[in-house]
Amino acid sequence: HRHNSETFLIVSNNHQGSETNSIIKSSTSINGIDSIISEYQGINWYNNLSKNKIVCNLDIKTKTYYKIEIKLNKGFFNLNPNIIYQKIKKFLDLTIHHYIEIWHEYKNKMYSPFHGDLSLVGNVMFNDLNDVLFVDWEQFDNSCKIPTGLDMIMIIIENVWYETLRSNQIPKVVLNHVKKSIQKLIKAQLLSPLLQEKPALSTLNFINSNIGIWRGQHYKLPVLKVPKKYIIEIDNAITN
Repeated sequence: HRHNSETFLIVSNNHQGSETNSIIKSSTSINGIDSIISEYQGINWYNNLSKNKIVCNLDIKTKTYYKIEIKLNKGFFNLNPNIIYQKIKKFLDLTIHHYIEIWHEYKNKMYSPFHGDLSLVGNVMFNDLNDVLFVDWEQFDNSCKIPTGLDMIMIIIENVWYETLRSNQIPKVVLNHVKKSIQKLIKAQLLSPLLQEKPALSTLNFINSNIGIWRGQHYKLPVLKVPKKYIIEIDNAITN
């Protein structure tokens, strides 16, 4: 089936059909091929820094037909999208810690490589050893000027938004955890000066001013669906 508007995705299962072994993405369009190349580059960049490696193979059939096969890492799982924030906090903490480990070479840097689509209920995976794995690197960018820490602010805002859908407000305990999460990034020197003042609003403004980075897929980003009042509330909690 279509993974996005210009990429086809095939899920390859074992002989019994009970377990997925790999996923295969292919494309014949310019944008689709660019996504496949970005994914391959992102995986290679990540593998150089992560203890858990992603096995993949890029197959260039012709100049206009690219295919990538990505093996699934055994033992890693996705979170249930309906899990409440109180139970997600542990996994959000693990994700931020993993980001700090992987991006450690970019301390005090205004810009850094960018995953572009991290989500606790999608392409951030976990195992029973509390290891973290970032997958689905098709939005990877190591050439544009992307503010360091943008991935993490996006994922923090996303999970606040999910909580507001459940409770029609941002509980104080959630705001406190958001503040601590931002402080971790600042202490690790992995939050760009471009994002330190009003991190939520700065993130939103950057995305809206640079939607081309997502190759037409920006409309899927949860952060763009967050009402302005919650963006303001998040920033007020961080600064107070």
